[in-house]
Amino acid sequence: MKKEILRIHDFNMEYSSTVKLTNISMSLMAGECIGFLGLMNSGKNLLVDILCKGENLNQRSFYVNQRIVNCADIQKSVYRIATSNYLIDNWTVGEYICLDSVSSILGIYWKNRLAAKTELFLKHLKLDIDVNKKLGDLSGLEKRLIDLVKAYSLEKKIIVIEDEFQGCSIEDIKQFKEVLNRVINNRMVVIINSHSDYVSNILSDKYIIFKKGYIVKKCNKEYIKDNNHLEKFLLGARITSKKKDLDSYKNEQNIISQVIYSVKNVRLKIRDDIHLDFAKSEVVTILILDVNEKEQFFDLISGRYIDKYMKIYLEQNICNFSNVTDFVKKKIVSIADMGGVDELLLSMSDGDNLWIPSLDKISSLQYIFSQHRMDKMLKKQMKGNIEETGNDIKNMSINDHIILLLERWYIYKPKVLILLEPFVHCDIYGVSLVKSYIKKFTSLGTTVIIVKSREEYIADISDRIIHIK
Repeated sequence: MKKEILRIHDFNMEYSSTVKLTNISMSLMAGECIGFLGLMNSGKNLLVDILCKGENLNQRSFYVNQRIVNCADIQKSVYRIATSNYLIDNWTVGEYICLDSVSSILGIYWKNRLAAKTELFLKHLKLDIDVNKKLGDLSGLEKRLIDLVKAYSLEKKIIVIEDEFQGCSIEDIKQFKEVLNRVINNRMVVIINSHSDYVSNILSDKYIIFKKGYIVKKCNKEYIKDNNHLEKFLLGARITSKKKDLDSYKNEQNIISQVIYSVKNVRLKIRDDIHLDFAKSEVVTILILDVNEKEQFFDLISGRYIDKYMKIYLEQNICNFSNVTDFVKKKIVSIADMGGVDELLLSMSDGDNLWIPSLDKISSLQYIFSQHRMDKMLKKQMKGNIEETGNDIKNMSINDHIILLLERWYIYKPKVLILLEPFVHCDIYGVSLVKSYIKKFTSLGTTVIIVKSREEYIADISDRIIHIK
């Protein structure tokens, strides 16, 4: 009989007027991989934060190994796997796995013993990874595998995976699942809270589905037939209607064979120079598995990094750009953090953020007269969440950030729009939101270039898919 690892009994919490947890109860058993599904405000992210940070715990509601736990106990029991874990590139595998249990000074002094200890863990789990290898030299799969080993070495009871597995292929994720099952065996439980459908589907054995703070379904993965079936649990009537409207948007602009944008002599590591042409109104997805190369490619073609050997052509004319501002002035624009706040000015209002590309071209009088129209448009687009000018961007939802970023450039009517991993922060509604905007841009005549790791979400909107290996 399986051992119960985590039990939550009748937990209630109100974080805000739109994010809460109501009557949450669940029993998670050793060896299970449970996918948490739901929209951004469904409550699933709030519950994961509570488990990972140990804050706001009702001691009568949370049990680990059938023992009531407090904040300190829950933190000791949980290990979180996320991309942010691998930022120290110069640490060795041995240091990364074992330095949590000793001071840094002792860790350096006992480096050889750390390596030997790590090798024992790797051997026990049948993993062939060099303990002296630097984190920066590991593949995407290897980074996730050593995180599993670290959770195992620390004797954690609960693993929370908040990761889209960028830099990993589908086969990598399947291989990770095989090792995951071996590691957790009858000693741990895994919670998957990922924006990637691929990751959730491959890693999960069961689903717990959240909606408006409630658990609305607990089921085996096989119970969910397809996305339409899943949406019946995830979406309310109002969101379902909005999503259908977004999904039904048609691009009435035909692709014109005229080449609008060309990049030549694009250099990525040790490979032949890349030459690419993009036609007016087409959607082209560039797939690059390696995370560093993918980001480098995006930076080069969007002007965020200038390579003097690379050649840029806009409407057949060579462009001598010196910085990203030159790209924007010629209406070649880009978004690197769709749904995040990195490209929003948090000290400015929502309306001001929309006008950023045009502020050097309009007079103060035009700006003032345009405010009413801008507010009206925002209220309509953001589902009525914005009630007055100067809305605090930090308090907006991820989907509202997506609207703000895309609407900013839609107003600008760019010739080329370049997107890096545009679905990485998206829930199921956000995916439809981004896709509908891509269609709207192409209806303007804009060429849309998407740079991604995998084919997830893009097959139905791409006119061309180019693999760069």
